[in-house]
Amino acid sequence: MPVFETSVDDALGLWTTTPQPQSVSFGLESVSALPDGPLYRVNLPAGPADSAQVFSSSEAAFARMDAALAGVPARLDGLVVKTGENLQKQASAVSFDISTAGQEPGPEDELLLMLADVERNATGLGGGDVSFGLGETASAAWGAASAQFEALIAQIDRDVLHFAWVETTISNRLIARTSVDWSGDAQTVWDAGVNNEQLAQHQRTLRMVTQSRGMRLRLFVTVTSGAVRVASLMATPGGALLALPAVYQYVSTILAQAKELQSIQTL
Repeated sequence: MPVFETSVDDALGLWTTTPQPQSVSFGLESVSALPDGPLYRVNLPAGPADSAQVFSSSEAAFARMDAALAGVPARLDGLVVKTGENLQKQASAVSFDISTAGQEPGPEDELLLMLADVERNATGLGGGDVSFGLGETASAAWGAASAQFEALIAQIDRDVLHFAWVETTISNRLIARTSVDWSGDAQTVWDAGVNNEQLAQHQRTLRMVTQSRGMRLRLFVTVTSGAVRVASLMATPGGALLALPAVYQYVSTILAQAKELQSIQTL
């Protein structure tokens, strides 16, 4: 059983997606159909020290990913300045040529390559403008990133429109369930005999869910503002819209690197 599980896809990779249960016990005893809305569950070990370690590790991952998101705007600004110095923009034909832009290492290189691919397809490789909407892919990578970005938007919509159901279990015993809306208003049902330590553990679970939802929104804002930044490298009309999947892939790669570094440091 995963320690951190949710019934919805998690763009940040902090929660393990599991199937939505068909029913759930309310009052921790009676069984009812599960209300509409995502379910988040943290499954803790019995020992308080082990549970504390689980939370500390997850909170460190949040902090590292938060720092990675904070660094994206400066990285993109630097990339735009450096690439812009090497680009010769033309009034027609292909205006973005990766071979003249100079290649950047890592995620930056991948971003420039995808933007170049997008612009070549959007301009019909110099043969005149062609239709190129969000439903049409410039490449397999762009198409996959586009689908993932649209899934992120759907997740945010779901966060805003529905209650989240948050559960904490200890050694497979459900100790608390909370329904919480986007504004943070919450109602909690507790199992009989819950002590102060277990109460604090559920509060940490709630903070994790709140952070996750907030970080998804921050990811969206980071991607959309980043697309505006790199659109200056493209002469194609609607460059910011076309750049959205590429920037989403770029940011996702940076977050994956941050998560991988966190895993290495905890070995």
